[in-house]
Amino acid sequence: MADYINKNILSQAYVHVKPTAFETEEDLEKFKANLTQFTKSRVEFFLSPDLPVEIEFEEGSLIARVTVMGTIGLLFTGISNYKNFREGIQLIYSDSKRLTEYIISETTFQSGSRQQNVIRLEARVGIIGSIQKVINQLESIKRGANGSMMASDVSKKIDEASRDLKKLFKNINDENDKELVRAGLESIAEEIPETPKAPKAPKDKVNSEQAILLFTRKRKAIQSYLTASTVNKNLKSDS
Repeated sequence: MADYINKNILSQAYVHVKPTAFETEEDLEKFKANLTQFTKSRVEFFLSPDLPVEIEFEEGSLIARVTVMGTIGLLFTGISNYKNFREGIQLIYSDSKRLTEYIISETTFQSGSRQQNVIRLEARVGIIGSIQKVINQLESIKRGANGSMMASDVSKKIDEASRDLKKLFKNINDENDKELVRAGLESIAEEIPETPKAPKAPKDKVNSEQAILLFTRKRKAIQSYLTASTVNKNLKSDS
């Protein structure tokens, strides 16, 4: 893997198959060239023309690892139809996932590898997938606090989101990306109600005072964590 300083994996397709379409070494080299051209054109279309692409091949049964490196900020630059951070990440996530699926499909097709020839296929969405996971968690917390869950269950969801938040920021390499993600997630966390509503069902259930106080404390903690000063302080102390 090349050393792309301050870059993250945005998308990666991993293919391990037993090819049937290559009779000569020349066939294999032609396949590699075609896959490289296909990948670069799809990356340019779905993500950005400015992203470096690395394709690794291993001998024996065919192993291809196609990796797209870059910064999250680059994907947002010049894209006017992204209304906000949440929508932008969702679109990038969808495009990254679609990209890896197309690369996997093309690789198996060109190598003549049908289902019985497949050893392992993985469509990885890298750091974008991690961000999307946290967004989904914050949205679930918001829905829960609006009455779809008991306050005690929402507090558990906040604990899970807090753990994943810390992992996420440790894994973002670019400082500008960290600020972009922090500010975006902070705006989503601010939508979580201050006080959890009574659960809509079952109707005989109510949030205890203790559960409400615990939720309030945890909500405040996760929102405080997403302030710029706290994120930077925690990252320095963990390094």
